[in-house]
Amino acid sequence: MNGRGLLVVGDVVTDVLVLHDARAGVETDVPADIEVRPGGSGANTAAWAASLGADVRMLARVGVDSAAWHHAHLADAGVRPVLRPDAERPTATIVVMVDPTGERTMLTDRGAGGFLGPDDWDDDLLDGVAHVHVSGYTLFTRSGAELARLVMARAHGRGITISVDPASTGFLAEFGVHRFVAATAEADVLLPNRDEALLLAGVADEVAAAAYLGGRYGLAVVKLGADGALVAGGAGDPDPVPAVPAPVLDSTGAGDAFAGGFLAARLRGAADRDAVAAGCRAGARAVSRIGGRPALDGDVRAPRH
Repeated sequence: MNGRGLLVVGDVVTDVLVLHDARAGVETDVPADIEVRPGGSGANTAAWAASLGADVRMLARVGVDSAAWHHAHLADAGVRPVLRPDAERPTATIVVMVDPTGERTMLTDRGAGGFLGPDDWDDDLLDGVAHVHVSGYTLFTRSGAELARLVMARAHGRGITISVDPASTGFLAEFGVHRFVAATAEADVLLPNRDEALLLAGVADEVAAAAYLGGRYGLAVVKLGADGALVAGGAGDPDPVPAVPAPVLDSTGAGDAFAGGFLAARLRGAADRDAVAAGCRAGARAVSRIGGRPALDGDVRAPRH
């Protein structure tokens, strides 16, 4: 018998956040505010869902260099971390460069996260779980794709629903659209952003993309940022859900916050449109603060090397 918990499978990342002035020139010193924060699409989603009341556990692979720091941050957010330590590789790191408009450019080193695989799995992770969420980044390595197939097969066998966030158009295009669709065939919910939806559907219109993906997966929620979201089931036209107005300080993790809000609401029994509205509220909270996680009292500082 399934419970009401959420299992997130994906990435834990050390974010090096660089807030800079886009007008600065090249070949010179560029003033910037630099902070080190916990991140990762999967971990951010887990933290937001837990902050909104969901019972969440998180499976990821991290370097021993910062395992305790990441464990503490996830636990403080209410997540039960299941972090597999890697003694040979550091935790994944992303340099996130944020311009004055809140838009970001990311440089990624997958590190230990790129080696998450079937050996890290334990069927007991599904005990008490009603839903599994897989970060798309998991699929973009050979071992991660094998793990994703295993997790989805095990979840499907227990009648547990599954969602996938495609995570990145760059990695997605390199991985291959048809390959991604085949690898996520057992998913019940897809949570792409606008660009990911257009790429996966092979169309230029977001409404058509949402309709196609809704028919393919059963439920597709296309995140549109300041334009809200589109929710599309297997039949009927996609339903627009308005965004919640918010000042934009940093868009890092906004889509992850949306996913966390959506999943937490869905686990409480919310209807699809109401769950999407909850996702929009979480996304608005995310963009109005710096970093990809919900605000916590007494943030744990990054380890110094």
